[in-house]
Amino acid sequence: MAVLVTGGAGFVGVSLVEALLDAAHEVVLVDTVDVPAGADRSLRQRRGALKIEKVSVLDRESLATIFGRYAIERVVHAAAITSGASREARDPARIVDVNLQGTLNVLEAAREHDVRRIVYVGSGAAYGESLYRFPVVYEETPSVPTSLYSITKHAAERTCMRLADLWSVDAVCVRLGTVIGPWERDTGARDNFGTHSQLARLAVRGEAAILTAREVQRDWVYAKDVAHALSELAFATRLQHRLYNVSSGAAWQQPIAGWCAALKSSYPAFRYATEDAQRKANIWYTDRDRGCMDIGRLMRDTGFRPRHLMAEAYSDYLAWMKRTPEFFEQMSGGERSA
Repeated sequence: MAVLVTGGAGFVGVSLVEALLDAAHEVVLVDTVDVPAGADRSLRQRRGALKIEKVSVLDRESLATIFGRYAIERVVHAAAITSGASREARDPARIVDVNLQGTLNVLEAAREHDVRRIVYVGSGAAYGESLYRFPVVYEETPSVPTSLYSITKHAAERTCMRLADLWSVDAVCVRLGTVIGPWERDTGARDNFGTHSQLARLAVRGEAAILTAREVQRDWVYAKDVAHALSELAFATRLQHRLYNVSSGAAWQQPIAGWCAALKSSYPAFRYATEDAQRKANIWYTDRDRGCMDIGRLMRDTGFRPRHLMAEAYSDYLAWMKRTPEFFEQMSGGERSA
């Protein structure tokens, strides 16, 4: 019996597929893009069996064929357009199609083939303005989405819950914190390019980073912990809720300065400083503090515990960078977006 992962060649998707293969599962990776440089080697070395299908979630017929070809038992739906403001103004229909219609297509295929559980990978962005109004955000915290990305993620999540009730399908939704770690790149579907990845690229190239004067608070979480949580939710025998926050559950202290120092230790040519009147920042992140996402519900229902807080995450991230130098040869950044 196989696990199907949509968006499996993306940032979170590759880490999840690695974790599932390590647990000896058969995995069907569905995406419209190739896996990143270095990932094919990484994935093929693991215990489970991997199948790759280059298909869009908008292609209902091809999705149905894939579900019929493999004995799909679980689905993790992570395919989405993580849009910034420019794309939202330029091509709103495409964002709505992928994030909403794509989700519906996956749900329908899963229903028709008696999939045991569907995990919808949503975003903390679904909380919208509540992320900036509350120091701690719980699953019961009201959602006030404002961007087209946050609106469509919230709507897709609610669509998933509603149809699960109507169709008696086992489905669970997650809201991810601010994910950092391996495999983040510009795939054409991701505009929000993380601060840690921007810095990693500069470090590998031996270039200088100019940081903003103030670090912001974010609900950082390492990609491998996200993969661990998604796997737990896909296979948990009994879940009490339909919605779970997935983050580290902890405030990281000066994470950007800490990451710069860690990078400097491994890439001596890398330099970093804070912006001033003569130097403008070339590393971007939103200037709004974001609340910490509570993960008590996830921990109680699955036994999940983060394995990579800041120090552990940075150590593992650096080790991956050293193992996978080819990744950075194809890596390019996306547009700036909150």
